[in-house]
Amino acid sequence: MDIRLTILERLKAHPAEIHSMLDGLPSEQLKERPSEHTWSLHELAMHLCETQDVFIERVARMLTEERPEIVPYEPDEARKNGLYFTENLPKRMKEFDIQRTTLISLLHTLSGAQWKLEGRHPEMKHYSIEKAMESFMRHEEHHLYQMFNVFFGMGGKR
Repeated sequence: MDIRLTILERLKAHPAEIHSMLDGLPSEQLKERPSEHTWSLHELAMHLCETQDVFIERVARMLTEERPEIVPYEPDEARKNGLYFTENLPKRMKEFDIQRTTLISLLHTLSGAQWKLEGRHPEMKHYSIEKAMESFMRHEEHHLYQMFNVFFGMGGKR
């Protein structure tokens, strides 16, 4: 199995999956939390948008800097406690879609050597563009599964 091809195919497919659980639902329903400690569809989608920004920046740095220092990402307490609700989801999702198309196009142009370019990540011994994109893909799939559970838990139909 070619992991790079898998990464590209899955990252390309994820926006449609996200939209299938967001589009057509009223804002109030998107912001409804299934429980006190569970994010809403709105919050999960905003987190995926923010995470994509983080990973795009990491790829850009690994392509342009010699082994840049990579800072681990964790949503801050404000986001964990509702800051995502203040953001315009439709606008942000349009930006997300454009950025995803651009990211996929960029990744398609990378040589084998560029996929292996590394940054220094305190939690990973060899943190290359390839490993970053695989981590990004798996992180996104984790949250897609959470979205799936929230969506169908509230009686959603696709």
